[in-house]
Amino acid sequence: MFAACQLCHLRIDHGHHRVTRSITLAARAAAAGQLGLLPETTLTRTEPPTPPRPTRGRTPAAALHQALPRPRTGAKPVARISVKIAPLHPDGTECTHAVRPSGKPRDADSGCTGRRNYAVVCSSCGPVGEPHGLRVLADPAQSAHRDCHKAPLTPATR
Repeated sequence: MFAACQLCHLRIDHGHHRVTRSITLAARAAAAGQLGLLPETTLTRTEPPTPPRPTRGRTPAAALHQALPRPRTGAKPVARISVKIAPLHPDGTECTHAVRPSGKPRDADSGCTGRRNYAVVCSSCGPVGEPHGLRVLADPAQSAHRDCHKAPLTPATR
């Protein structure tokens, strides 16, 4: 037994799948009342040989090295900026409690007063704009702010 990608696994088992399919289709036809061409013969399982794996002109070691990412040289690290929608209590603090679909707390003893507003919060800019009364109204503001952090595309040079 060995580990293989889906394509290699399907190539290796191709003969087995063809034989199993033909037996299954013959059994279905017999169950439906279809008469066979040669009723006295029985099907025997004979599998064709496994086809060779494609090499595409490369040695296995070269293919492995091409799959691994190459380390960047001289490139500065990319800043990770997250823009999230934070649920807020009526007093403006962030709500991290489990709530029902209505926005009321699931646990009455938690001291949570429920969610009132939703604020868009950026990891580098802080709160963005005014809080929204519904979460679906905060989604476009979240997308717009995330888009303003995207780097402009630079033309490729040869």
